[in-house]
Amino acid sequence: MNRVRIGGVLAATALLPPAVGAVGRLESRSGGRAVVADALNRPVLLVGAAGVLLLAARLIRGRRDTVGGVVTAVGVLGLLFAVGASVLGSFQELVRSDTRTSSPGRTDHVLTVVNRGYSEQESNTFHIALETGTGLSARRWHVLTVQQAFPGQGEFVSAQWSDAGHVRITTDAGYRVFTVDPDSGEPTLTESAGKVRTV
Repeated sequence: MNRVRIGGVLAATALLPPAVGAVGRLESRSGGRAVVADALNRPVLLVGAAGVLLLAARLIRGRRDTVGGVVTAVGVLGLLFAVGASVLGSFQELVRSDTRTSSPGRTDHVLTVVNRGYSEQESNTFHIALETGTGLSARRWHVLTVQQAFPGQGEFVSAQWSDAGHVRITTDAGYRVFTVDPDSGEPTLTESAGKVRTV
């Protein structure tokens, strides 16, 4: 196999990381498979890998033509995106706490609350989700994202199971109750009162 063909194979292989990332992104939506989302939803890493493969393809191919120029340009853009996104990611809010509470009636229904923020004094964001099922079939459902606010304006207080099939999210000015479908595990808003400052 000559260098042009090897370069072509590498360039074609560079399409694989974005395709894998697309699957991970799709599964990261509410109700997606948690294991697949955690493993494959890594856009920075996958775009960087595609960029490296394209640049390697260009170097191995060795030809100076339009195809090589396009491959080089796309590879450089992919690497620049990956480096830029990594730098920006270092400024993201830190995970201040991560709690997991099983339903009193079902151990395969787990309520998660992730608190992200820069410090205890600054406004934090609470990401509330529900994980249902086990193993490869486990799914993650988005319940609510609550922004910490000024007192009396819907500041997050708690998220907990009110019973085996209901999740109650309370703020200092209101609450939301979600009913969890016993079969699919999907949470549905069934009761609401007062203020909840969502993102």
